[in-house]
Amino acid sequence: MAEKNKVVITDIQKTVKVPKGLRMLIRRCCLATIRLQGFSGSAEIDVIFTDNEEIRKINEKVFGGSGVENMLYKPMNDDGVLGAVYVSLERAGELAQTYFSSLQREAVYLTVLGVLGILGCPPEDSDSRAREEMIMYEMGFPMSTAYTLSK
Repeated sequence: MAEKNKVVITDIQKTVKVPKGLRMLIRRCCLATIRLQGFSGSAEIDVIFTDNEEIRKINEKVFGGSGVENMLYKPMNDDGVLGAVYVSLERAGELAQTYFSSLQREAVYLTVLGVLGILGCPPEDSDSRAREEMIMYEMGFPMSTAYTLSK
């Protein structure tokens, strides 16, 4: 039986209009990240688009945090759901302005970070930068010099 991975995208915010094609990009980036990390098996990843206020509430309620985060992720591993990635599209838009990029690029980058976290590759990992660059390159968003210098 062929392995099947599913990406479920839910938009629970009203602050940022979701650009045409973003859902497809997010789906592709989740599947590319899973594949490039060598994940085997069938699984579902949930991606939830939020705004700053909602991600602050989720951070407080689910993670015990207190601030507005760009992205949060939660590994699950139950009923075939690998985990959930919460992305603040409002924050992605702010990052796009800061780094002179696009909302799509920043949303994809935040999603990649979340999926890597779900797969057990936290951003602090020594190989994380190379992994992120490889996935972003495959998605058509190579890391720009300006973005790299600003990190």
